[in-house]
Amino acid sequence: MSETFPLEVRALAIAFFYAVGTGIGGVAAPWLFGSLIDTGSRVSLFGGYLLGSGLMLAAALIALRFGVDAERKPLEAVAAPLSAT
Repeated sequence: MSETFPLEVRALAIAFFYAVGTGIGGVAAPWLFGSLIDTGSRVSLFGGYLLGSGLMLAAALIALRFGVDAERKPLEAVAAPLSAT
C-alpha cells in the first residue's frame, strides 16, 4: 500500500507507524501475556495466542485487499516522488 504514496510521505508514514507499533507492542504485549500466564490457566493463554493469530490474519487480509503489485518495479514507477514536480 505504501508504494502508492509519494516517497516523502511514504517515509514519514512508515517511520511514524513503526514507532507507534513498536511502542504499543513493546508495552502492551508483555503485559498482556504476563497477565495471561499469571492466571495459570491454559485456556487464557490459548485465548491470547488466538488473539495474536487473529490480528495477524486480519493484517494479511488487509494486505491482500489493499496491497499493490510493486515487485520488480522501482518505487518511482509505482508513485512519483513529490520532488519530481
